[in-house]
Amino acid sequence: MRLEPTVCVRGLVPVFAGTITVVLLLVFFLLLSTSFMMQPGVAVDLPVSRFLLPAMQDPLVVSVTGGPGAAVFFEDRVIKTSELGGRLEARRTASRQVVIKADEDAPVSLVSAVTELALERGFGVALAATRRPEP
Repeated sequence: MRLEPTVCVRGLVPVFAGTITVVLLLVFFLLLSTSFMMQPGVAVDLPVSRFLLPAMQDPLVVSVTGGPGAAVFFEDRVIKTSELGGRLEARRTASRQVVIKADEDAPVSLVSAVTELALERGFGVALAATRRPEP
């Protein structure tokens, strides 16, 4: 027994219908799986505080070394603490933030004097301490 279809579809229409269906499914899948629908990561809300510093862009770096010959470095040169205020004022247009990098054995009095100089002149200050690598 041979069955004959009542509607005879010939040509490229059945081929194009399947191809168009597959292409539309791929487009739909790609649209749903992009980062427009789901953002990677976890959203974190920082607590509100007066002590948080804004993101620093090109901060001025002051290094304080420790040991018996403790010194203050600014722009890769050893300077006296009394000169630091004038140098910071001269660079005020470049940045409003200062990062103070202090060694582990740097004198606290010297670090606090540098911090006070920067704060008196209206700079935001961030302290960064370093340690010697353990053998």
